[in-house]
Amino acid sequence: MRTVAIYSRVSTDSQTTENQERELREIATRMGWSIMKVYRDEGVSGAKPRSERPAFNALWKDATRRRFDMVMAWSVDRLGRSLQDLARIMRGRLANVA
Repeated sequence: MRTVAIYSRVSTDSQTTENQERELREIATRMGWSIMKVYRDEGVSGAKPRSERPAFNALWKDATRRRFDMVMAWSVDRLGRSLQDLARIMRGRLANVA
């Protein structure tokens, strides 16, 4: 069985991660995947660096420790605001693994 982590993020305190998480949980259940943990950043811009996104930072630390097989996110823009952001984040993660 594949073990997954869910990451959800909203930019303002008036928004909620419920919709993102509900859909991702349904997909995980349908696929037979086990959810290890839900990482949730609320009221945090995706433009902020990993160090200023507590749940995202914890997610990548756990990914480095191989605590799950896959990360699920509602949309790639939940992980980073641009392709450059995502590339920067991945370079940092890969540097931590090496």
